[in-house]
Amino acid sequence: MEYYCIMIFTGEEKEFKEKATAILKEKYPSVHFYYFQRKMYTEKRGWFLGTLFSGYLFFQIEKLTADFFSELRAIKGFCRILRDNQNPTKIAGAALEELKFLIHNGEVLGVSKVQFLPNQKIKAIAGPFVGYEGNIVKVNKKQKRITVRSSLANNSLTFDLKYEEVE
Repeated sequence: MEYYCIMIFTGEEKEFKEKATAILKEKYPSVHFYYFQRKMYTEKRGWFLGTLFSGYLFFQIEKLTADFFSELRAIKGFCRILRDNQNPTKIAGAALEELKFLIHNGEVLGVSKVQFLPNQKIKAIAGPFVGYEGNIVKVNKKQKRITVRSSLANNSLTFDLKYEEVE
């Protein structure tokens, strides 16, 4: 299987995934789109689902063909495939391992229970991020959020995850 990332209109991730699946699945049965969400909490809104990678969808297909790509580009909301439309780049290496980790844990990421270890290490002991070794940018202990730099899409892509601290 090959994995790719596409940019779509921000806020339309779920709708685009549903449309693309409905349009393309019969002709391309190996295609599968991934739209990741995370459980978040604020005092104002309470618990809610937030988009993990706003404006991005990931997909797997047996082989990216010109016909498939033309049909994908025709779907309303499509912006471009990463790197660019002339040079679609397969997700590989550490980015592919991260994507497969996310796929394995499901498209809705819950709250992980973590322990803060000596030397500023954080270990997830329960939840979707058990075994994940990411690049943690910062920890907000007051809001109980960890900001992680992702190796998917580009180096500036970060996301926040909610955590519960375990003593």
